[in-house]
Amino acid sequence: MAFCSYSSSINQDGYTLVDNNFIGEFMPQAPANYVKVYLYGLSLCSAPNQDYNSSDSASALLSISQDELLAAYEYWQELSLVQIISKNPLEVKYLPVRAHSGSAKIRAKGKYADFNKQVQSIITGRMIKPIEYNEYYNIIESQHFDPAALVMIIKYCTVLKGENVSYNYILAVAKSFASENVKSAEAVEKKLLEQEKSTIEIKQVLDALGLKRNADIEERNCYLKWTNSYGFTHPVILQVAKSIKNGGVAKLDSLLSKYYEQHLFSLKEIQEYSEQRDLMFETAKNVSRNLGLYYQNLENVVETYVSAWFNMGYSPETLELISNYCFRNSLRSLESMDDTVSRFFKLGLVSVEAINQHTSEMAQIDKKIKEVLSACELVRNVNSSDRNFYKVWTNSWNFDHESILLVAKKAVGKTGPIAYMNKILSTLSSENKHSLADVEKYLSNNTITSATKDKKQMTSREYTNAELEALFDSLDDIEV
Repeated sequence: MAFCSYSSSINQDGYTLVDNNFIGEFMPQAPANYVKVYLYGLSLCSAPNQDYNSSDSASALLSISQDELLAAYEYWQELSLVQIISKNPLEVKYLPVRAHSGSAKIRAKGKYADFNKQVQSIITGRMIKPIEYNEYYNIIESQHFDPAALVMIIKYCTVLKGENVSYNYILAVAKSFASENVKSAEAVEKKLLEQEKSTIEIKQVLDALGLKRNADIEERNCYLKWTNSYGFTHPVILQVAKSIKNGGVAKLDSLLSKYYEQHLFSLKEIQEYSEQRDLMFETAKNVSRNLGLYYQNLENVVETYVSAWFNMGYSPETLELISNYCFRNSLRSLESMDDTVSRFFKLGLVSVEAINQHTSEMAQIDKKIKEVLSACELVRNVNSSDRNFYKVWTNSWNFDHESILLVAKKAVGKTGPIAYMNKILSTLSSENKHSLADVEKYLSNNTITSATKDKKQMTSREYTNAELEALFDSLDDIEV
């Protein structure tokens, strides 16, 4: 079954027939706007007496100027597809489409005779076929390229690649120049001279990369980008190239682009960055291993986590210590470790020594809390709730350890000893009684009755809206 075919229900009236020779032979090489002009004009041929069949209407509909419209028809006239009867007003007669040998297009006789001779005198290793010439004509016309400039490019490519250089390579170079608006003979000559000056240096870079050949045009353009746009010196480029084991010019371009983004231009800056980066990868590997994780590619681990931890001031040794801590506490993901690192950082714990000291201090506090639990006859391990209460009793309410132990002893046998201690200590704190003597005196009285009475007095009090607002505003200063 054919790829494309007419449905039997299609009414052919009102459709424009396009010759297959035009589609297969002429259209692929033509500029896009010229194809639009040809097809729209072809559709108008079936309506010769309509008001919209005019160059003004065509120009407006296709959003092109009258000059561009005329240029398009001059192009098709050179290919013997139309005949321009008049230029003002523009009047065009469409001619039958006839296939030509190969893919070469017919142009005005002798138009490119001098160009053809010059090109064939440069490329002596083979006879240039019409299809190749036609490609050169197309880029001259579609890109508004100076023929003399294209001759210079062809000669340059032949020097680089030899007399058997492919025309596809030549066209790629020409299009590269055109993309930079280098189309005149003067502009091409200036660019080629600039590239020739760097020939020896580029050869040294390729040698450093293990590439025993001449540079192609893309590699030369890369070198000009590194030196002119990025601002790297040749010694820096050469040294970076020597550090690359595989990947060639593409890898070198990637590294130099990264250094440029990081504002690293000297060998010292790049070396320090590279050493730091190697250290980050080693740290990423060790941290992942300690957490029980494995990544084939550590790039994302370094970029997302390790580089940020390094910027916070953490050393590889500190991060490995934290990763071991996380594993023992079932925090076995990079996200959990990142949260832990952030918590340490907020506490000002960045070095191994600081973390060890903090851990020692916490152990001493746990020892005191254990004494409190024993005093009120609670047989269990210290938990986070105990630590939070003890922190409030000592730091916020200003009770010393001996006073807390005294209250703990009074809590023996009570339902909820810790709750009982919180009730007593909060009452004492509200009455500004913090010393051991104050606590002993208070406990010598009937603390249960007193506490109950205080509770009844407090619950029976009515607060104003202003008082409630002040109470909750004061809580904003407390970090939970």
